[in-house]
Amino acid sequence: MTDFHSRQARNLEAVQSFFNLMHRKDIDSWGELWAENGRILVFYPPAGFGNSIDGKAAIVAAFKGLFGNFRSFESEIAAVYPVADSDAVVVEYKNRAVIVGGTEYTNSNIAVFRFEDGLISAYHDYFDPRRFQVVVDALSKV
Repeated sequence: MTDFHSRQARNLEAVQSFFNLMHRKDIDSWGELWAENGRILVFYPPAGFGNSIDGKAAIVAAFKGLFGNFRSFESEIAAVYPVADSDAVVVEYKNRAVIVGGTEYTNSNIAVFRFEDGLISAYHDYFDPRRFQVVVDALSKV
């Protein structure tokens, strides 16, 4: 196995852990997947939601707050595309969650993961912001 294929396998394993740990709502362990300078980019944010979260500490804090309000959270991975000649991985997936209070959330996403030394350095998330608005609205009421 070449160094590239070894890195690619490691990155694919990190992507799987990313979704497994969110499902378990284990945000502390999930945070260990991130580089210190990690960044989440949301290109089409809903009203009241920022277009980026910068730095591992801010990402973990934001997701602890977000996931503290979910009764359940599941992602169904439809496809995983390791990018040729790159450390990037593209994932198609569907989210299904129930927010405390019973509000249900579903969405279809495409995410681009970028890696630096085996840790997530960037996560570009593309989803329907109109559907995610139900999460933002419900969180403001909690």
